[in-house]
Amino acid sequence: MGKKILFIYTNYSTFVKTDFAILSSKHTVARYQFKPVKGLLKNAHQIFKQLIFILLNIRKLDAFFIWFADYHSFLPVLFAKIFGKKSYVIIGGYDVANIPELKYGSLSSPLRKWMTLFAFKNATLCLPVVNNLENQLSEVCSAAKIKTIYTGYQFNLKEQNQLSSEREKIILTVSITDSQQRMLIKGLDRFKELAENLPDYQFYIIGVNEDARAVFKPIPKNLILLAPLNQEELISYYLRASFYAQFSRSEGLPNALCEAMMYGCIPLGTNIGGIPMAIDNLGLVLKEWNYKEAIDFIHKSHNKLDRAKFSQHIKSNFDLKLREEALLELFDQNKN
Repeated sequence: MGKKILFIYTNYSTFVKTDFAILSSKHTVARYQFKPVKGLLKNAHQIFKQLIFILLNIRKLDAFFIWFADYHSFLPVLFAKIFGKKSYVIIGGYDVANIPELKYGSLSSPLRKWMTLFAFKNATLCLPVVNNLENQLSEVCSAAKIKTIYTGYQFNLKEQNQLSSEREKIILTVSITDSQQRMLIKGLDRFKELAENLPDYQFYIIGVNEDARAVFKPIPKNLILLAPLNQEELISYYLRASFYAQFSRSEGLPNALCEAMMYGCIPLGTNIGGIPMAIDNLGLVLKEWNYKEAIDFIHKSHNKLDRAKFSQHIKSNFDLKLREEALLELFDQNKN
């Protein structure tokens, strides 16, 4: 008989939906969305609502499964500890980040840091999505019990014959962007700088909300900002672009980078979080931001690398079946 799991999240993203589907295939899983807001008092109201929900349901639960450590992970881990339940916290990058100048990361303010570190220290297991985050987690909380389980991707590529075809002079990045903070965290200012210095290529940023367009001004002529697209539309861009860039200042295992590689894009990235793990030795990983180094690599690599290798790398290391097996095995190991 399956477990009764409370599945806690802040944003019902693709990764979160995937994990919910995996766990629901074998267990009884209830969803709870914690809706973070700006301001301590407003978040206190969200925490109080979560407290009431947990108190009403704790005795019929076997485990908590929590995406990210932050305000919303504190009470589930606390009550799991008190009542002898299991608690699993996914570590995605934001939760081990601390960039004070951008007010970014779960460790960026005293109260959030205290709640986050409590979750790290007391969870049954912390589950980073990539090895680099495991290292970061160990540095900020040596007492955390850790098991890395990579996020996974559904490999169903009908366009295999297009992987080896010549591509347009397009460099692409995907980021849901609604603020200057988001722009800087995802390194879109660097992407813009590269566009300004590489006029013979067309640059696309997919995912820019209308209100956020102003933070990119002045916009270079060869940089096109697009609103979020559905998956089918995204794939059409992946198959046209020669390069995909991920110049983030903080990152977990970036979904769009892995998808772009799966569809044959040459990867460009910074040495942050899971980016080097995704790229391996197949593309460019910048130890420090240097657009001249990126331009040199682009000129040398355009339509000269075997695109099938990028696709095979993602399939071999980040197949969704591997995550599915690991998550289900995790609960099977804790039957009692």
